[in-house]
Amino acid sequence: MRWTRSGLYSWVKSKRLPRARAFIKIRRELSILGDDLVQQHGGEKITPDALILVDSIVEALGVQKLLGLYIRKYGVIDEQSAKAGRLELNPILAKNWISYGNTVRQALLALKEITAAREAEEVLSPLDIAELIDAENAEKAAKIRGQKYVENETFGPSAPGAGGPGGSTSGGTIEGAV
Repeated sequence: MRWTRSGLYSWVKSKRLPRARAFIKIRRELSILGDDLVQQHGGEKITPDALILVDSIVEALGVQKLLGLYIRKYGVIDEQSAKAGRLELNPILAKNWISYGNTVRQALLALKEITAAREAEEVLSPLDIAELIDAENAEKAAKIRGQKYVENETFGPSAPGAGGPGGSTSGGTIEGAV
């Protein structure tokens, strides 16, 4: 029986991979994926439970990528069982592939739920909504006239009495107006 290295043990135990070219590519992809998931789900304001799920996703996807690399090299069918006349999956696939696929899927769903719940908690107040509507209306009016809307840094988009297009209370000005 030949014993081959898949890199799984070192990845699961210590999040390290051998220094072969294929492993370096996988490490880079997983690093980028982890950073992207953190940025997508809160950046520096990411909650601890979301961070745990991101780590779980990266680890499980790392296992899947390593399994895929191993199978590409040694095949899907177990060599010893094929010699004995039986067709069996490579043991590394039979035991781990589906469970790690489910881990990634479930962690992504849970992360989506956490993000949706956090966004639902960040509800805008009526005053914030009014400010957004005023700013959008000022921008639309400026675009209709073919002019560029510039927000007033001193007063903001909805400061009362700041003036603006059409007598609104927007705090912006119109560049190029005569």
